[in-house]
Formats: sequence, structure tokens, C-alpha cells
Amino acid sequence: MVSVRARLAAVTLRIRWAAVAALAPRRSVTANGLRLTLRTENWITHYRWATYAIKEPDTLRWLDRVVRDGDVVFDVGANIGVYSLYAALRHPRAVVLAFEPEYANLHLLRDNVVANGLRDRVTIYALALGDRVGLTHLQVQDLTPGSALHTESPVPIDHTRTGRRVVMREGIALMTLDEFCALRSLVPNAIKIDVDGTEAEILRGAERTLRDPALRTVLIELPVSVGAASECRARLEDAGLGPTPMDVGEGTNEVWTRRSHRGW
Repeated sequence: MVSVRARLAAVTLRIRWAAVAALAPRRSVTANGLRLTLRTENWITHYRWATYAIKEPDTLRWLDRVVRDGDVVFDVGANIGVYSLYAALRHPRAVVLAFEPEYANLHLLRDNVVANGLRDRVTIYALALGDRVGLTHLQVQDLTPGSALHTESPVPIDHTRTGRRVVMREGIALMTLDEFCALRSLVPNAIKIDVDGTEAEILRGAERTLRDPALRTVLIELPVSVGAASECRARLEDAGLGPTPMDVGEGTNEVWTRRSHRGW
């Protein structure tokens, strides 16, 4: 039997939680006719809400025009789920898999998926993708939930190269895209990759997946390193994909489509 003291404690906790929730509200946003909500508890998540429709118009256009209803969509580097939510809402029959290894971002990603009624449409995987299978570290450069610029590396990274100091290391699981697809018996039709630095490693571990005819399109934010960016383009080209010009945005995103699926 639950004591009176325990019941009072439970009520107190609920009141405190209501107060916390009031300080970290959800806000609605509309983009290209779609309406959803995002949790905006700090300046970064508020920024993601405020710039939802304008930050990466090329990504939204890719999701609108290249991704198809019924596709299997991989969102690699999902962060708090901005584009996973959009993909699932834009294409009600799509199967969306969101990959995000960072602990704080995972919490907000899950909350956003649930709050938008997409728990049966978006599956979250708390792991990083790379060129090997095992355990590694995420070198976290900002503890604010919703932040990016975290780098997967088993050893500390040189902050003089990145310009940002690592403030914490999180132990994470690492898997190749090929191994993941084999375990799930699943091949994506569309992949978005935005991981701030390890794009080349992800493509190295995705040789079979990239060559599979079922994979129709890849949107990738290329790494800053010229050498790594060139490697990414070469691997996509070798897999039978080709660059597709975008007429929206001037960022580092590139869209690659299978040569048999041009004309979008």
C-alpha cells in the first residue's frame, strides 16, 4: 500500500514537472504546408524552430520532390529530428529511420517524434555509423541539447584543427551502414547524411548499400576537408550515383541520384 507521504511526494513531483514543462515549451512551425511542433528549451533549439523553413531549403526541397511516398528514408545525423519529422509528415507511407548517437539530442529527438504522433512512423537508433563495427567515443564540443559539431573518434581530436575544444567524451556504439542493413534486412531508397566531419567514413562502410539499385538518392553535407569531400564524391560516383544540380540554397549540401532515376 502506498503511504500518504509517498502520494504527496508524487503530487509534488508532478507539479514541479508541470513548471519545468512550462519553462521549456513546444512551439508550432509551418513549412511548405506542413505543421509540426518542436521543443524549444534553449537558444539552439529555439534557433532550429525559428529557421525551420529557411535554414536548408534545399533539404526540404529534396524531401518534397525527390523522396517518394513509401520510400525507406535514413536520416543519418538526425539531431533533434527536424528532417525526420518532415519526411514522415510529407510522405505518410514512408519508413523513416533516424540515427543519432548524442545523448541530449536523442532525448529531444524522441520527444519530438512522440509529440508529433510519429512513434509508429519514425524509428530511432542510438548509434553512430562509420567504417567499422565496435565501440568508440563521441567527442562532444557543446553540451547544449540540440547542438551539433560533435565528432566520432576513438581518440581525442585536435582542437586546434576544429577550432572548438572537446568538453566531454560519450561512449557510443559504431556500426557500418552495410552491417546495419544486413541485420535489418533493409535497404534505404533515400539517405540524408549530415554528421559534421565523418561523411567519408560512413560512405566507406556503405559500399554494398550505395551500389544497391534500390538506393535512388543521397543528400550529403560534404565535409570541410577538400580531401574528404573528394573521397565522398568519388565513392558516390563509383556506386553509380551522379550529382544533381539544386536551384535552392548555397550551402555544402549535394544531392546525388542514381543515373536511372534522373529527371526529377
